[in-house]
Amino acid sequence: MLKNYFKTTLRSFRKNKSFALINILGLSVGIAASIFILQYAFFHLSFDQFHGQSDRIFRVMNERFEGDQLIQRGQITYSAVGPQMKEDFPEIVNQTTLNFFVDNVFVYDNHPVEIPSLFLAEPTFFEMFDFELLAGSDEDLLGQPNQVVFTRSYAEKVFQTTEGNWNDYLGEIVELGASQREFQLVGILADPPNQSSLQFEAILSRSTLFTLWGESARFGWQSSDYFHYVQLADGVDYKEFQKKFDAFSDQHFRGDEVTGTIEKFHLQPLEDVHLYSDYEYENHHTFNGKMVWVLVIIAVFILVMAWVNYVNLTTSRSIQRAKEVGVRKVVGATRVQLINQYLTESLVLNLVAFVLAITLVQILQSEFNNLVEEPLSLISFASTSLGGIPLAVWAVIVVLVGTLCSGLYPAFALSSYKPSQTLKGEFSTSAQGRILRKSLVTFQFILSTALIAGTYLVMKQTQYMQNQDIGANLEQVITVEGPSLTNLDTTFVTHIHAFINQLEQNPRILKAGASANVFGSRLPRVFNVKRPGETDGHMLNRMSANYGFLDVYEIELLAGRNFRPGDHNKDPQFIDKTIINEKAARILGFANAEEALNKKILFFNQEWTIVGITTDFHQRSLKDEIEPLILLPFYDGGEDTYHIRVSTDDLPETMAYIETTFDEFFPGDLFEYGFMNDRYGQLYKSDVQFGKVFNLFSLLAISIACLGLFGLVGYTAIQRTKEIGIRKVLGASIADILQMLSKEFLVLILLANVIGLPLIYLAAQSWLNGYAYQTSIGLFFFALPVLIVAIISVSIIVVQTMKVARINPVNSLRQE
Repeated sequence: MLKNYFKTTLRSFRKNKSFALINILGLSVGIAASIFILQYAFFHLSFDQFHGQSDRIFRVMNERFEGDQLIQRGQITYSAVGPQMKEDFPEIVNQTTLNFFVDNVFVYDNHPVEIPSLFLAEPTFFEMFDFELLAGSDEDLLGQPNQVVFTRSYAEKVFQTTEGNWNDYLGEIVELGASQREFQLVGILADPPNQSSLQFEAILSRSTLFTLWGESARFGWQSSDYFHYVQLADGVDYKEFQKKFDAFSDQHFRGDEVTGTIEKFHLQPLEDVHLYSDYEYENHHTFNGKMVWVLVIIAVFILVMAWVNYVNLTTSRSIQRAKEVGVRKVVGATRVQLINQYLTESLVLNLVAFVLAITLVQILQSEFNNLVEEPLSLISFASTSLGGIPLAVWAVIVVLVGTLCSGLYPAFALSSYKPSQTLKGEFSTSAQGRILRKSLVTFQFILSTALIAGTYLVMKQTQYMQNQDIGANLEQVITVEGPSLTNLDTTFVTHIHAFINQLEQNPRILKAGASANVFGSRLPRVFNVKRPGETDGHMLNRMSANYGFLDVYEIELLAGRNFRPGDHNKDPQFIDKTIINEKAARILGFANAEEALNKKILFFNQEWTIVGITTDFHQRSLKDEIEPLILLPFYDGGEDTYHIRVSTDDLPETMAYIETTFDEFFPGDLFEYGFMNDRYGQLYKSDVQFGKVFNLFSLLAISIACLGLFGLVGYTAIQRTKEIGIRKVLGASIADILQMLSKEFLVLILLANVIGLPLIYLAAQSWLNGYAYQTSIGLFFFALPVLIVAIISVSIIVVQTMKVARINPVNSLRQE
């Protein structure tokens, strides 16, 4: 019997090639699109789960308050917090502390190699985190000062080899940056997996800090530059456990008595770090979890749309198969056998579509990877587990469930026809069936409207952020990293000024300046800033910048002057001038910029004079609000970045001049440069990437929905063939027939918009709330999806109706 089912199925497909082709195409594209989306989603959802104890590892997060004001929210806190928690709470079975370093350089055999990701760790780090050790001993790894481990790829750069036995390099001495401090190589690690939120090229022994910063680096309650991780015992509910942290803060911080601030703590699961982190001073690679789940929902919608199409296209052929059902029943077929036959057709069609979808994914995988800029693969996706079951098994289950769900209604509907009616041509579909089909298409209209509106809003918000005036001109600005190997002496101020002056001798260089931070970076804070006579201070962001910085970026001064070369000094105690932005002036209680000019403020245990007030400009992206900012005329030596505004004339020659000048002032150092607008644009990388993926799969989903409409219109037109013939005989024009058939579909479109647009508006508002600066939704947000859906629908209705409307009435009336 099963063999007969398959033979009949193949015969049916050969007889109705267009039906089979449309269904297979729609299902295969839908399944392939869903696989691509779920690949991307599960890549992000499975971050950090390669650690064997990932479900028991947590970050210690800190909220810092001055009175009732939240002034800091992130992982950075005091060195004593983690060790003290392990001592106080038996629920914590292990703990480790990290310190993160800025970009630096290692030198081996006079060969410098930049290292962009570097932190300091202790032996317990390797007890908690599973990073593969290729060479070296895991016993007390990084337990002694001045030790270092490299990743394999970084070791290849440092030692300029790819085929060496890494054990042969253990014990080698490398020098770090301008300090030329020597470190002994004690291990080689495999490169961190792509799905590790903690990326690095080298790790230094944290005990090195104890010799540099003293015992406070090991255990202290004052300096706040430490990042703690704890491992909880099996069975401990972290949400219940962290309720004990209020008592911990009361005991060790005694309100604000110890640090001058109130400290509150909570835990964040390691597995949540990548997708659900919105903290300051973030050192892990993060992504927007909401975006991932939106894409998962789109994947589900695409699959549902594809299966809905199958239902509509199958039922649209009910008239053609009605007599077949009658004949089969007359010769003895039972309803159960007919249901099995139609379910077999659904299964075969879904399996063929699934195989074709896998083929499409394999063919287009590299192009999709280039789009999302992630190393995705079908094999790694299939091996990923969900609930302990591999996704490959889940894929089979989904296909079978989809086959059953999409095949059941057509099977029951077709098998329900009575032979006495079908063989005479006297039958009609049920009202319930018509309502179901129209409901399914209305559902597709709602989704199509939502996806079009969502696509428009994502593009509009992204363009708004990229094109908004941020209060600074980032175009045509080259950034050059400060010297990382040159050990600047007490003449560094005059040396830097001479370098900048030399750059500005070139007529194609319009202005040059320097700062310790660049646009887009998280700024350090200064606390307890206040006016003389005040008791309550304020928290402000601070940036070290020189006299050329504001001019390079054409940042407007509302009052006062820019820094002057004389404001800088090699001795910090002689620096007492500052520039603040408009928001800082308001927070400090000044009514306007003129009132703030030349006033004194207190911080860093000294008095400062405000010599200038700038307009508010966006130092970070438009996702964040403008923060109060204070500029200080400090130089940070090798940690400074030079900003150079250039003309567009002969850029290669200008770059050559900049590099030559850099080499002249900092001989033997690494010359690293970039363009500021590109660096700032990285802040929107995830938004742009999400927009591309969202737009692509929204287009596919809408295309699949169009197939469903195509099926239902065809079904309706065929059902009414005889009626159309009679109307034509009675004088109806093709325009009249088009109006008659399109009316009910336009009503469905109207109904879909009445239901869908309010829901879409609420979802849009929720999504925009994640941005401090938002584009307006506007009327076009509502009008565009309505217009596009209407145009597409009417086009499909016209094409399908014209096929029937052009049939000679004589042939139409004979058809039945």
